[in-house]
Amino acid sequence: MSRISQRSHLTDSEAWGVVGRIWNRFLENRSAGRRPGQGRRRETTPNEDRYLVLTAPRHRNMNATLLQQHLRLATGTTVSTQNVRNRLHGVGLYLADR
Repeated sequence: MSRISQRSHLTDSEAWGVVGRIWNRFLENRSAGRRPGQGRRRETTPNEDRYLVLTAPRHRNMNATLLQQHLRLATGTTVSTQNVRNRLHGVGLYLADR
């Protein structure tokens, strides 16, 4: 058997229960979207992200560790070097490996 056929699926009554909850939420809020506040919180604010995006091209010789230190000195926020890389990758900037 393939792996897909082994997965369990919702029964009809369970599926209608899900649809009913979404419909009730739509009637209450005029939106069926996810509730705010769900998911993991970001380590950086949009302003800190902007700081990283502006700082990286100005100082092309900096690696993620130095950018991380710059951010900590400027804003007091401590983030991982991987987080710095992720924020830069999100806008299409990539740090050269050294």
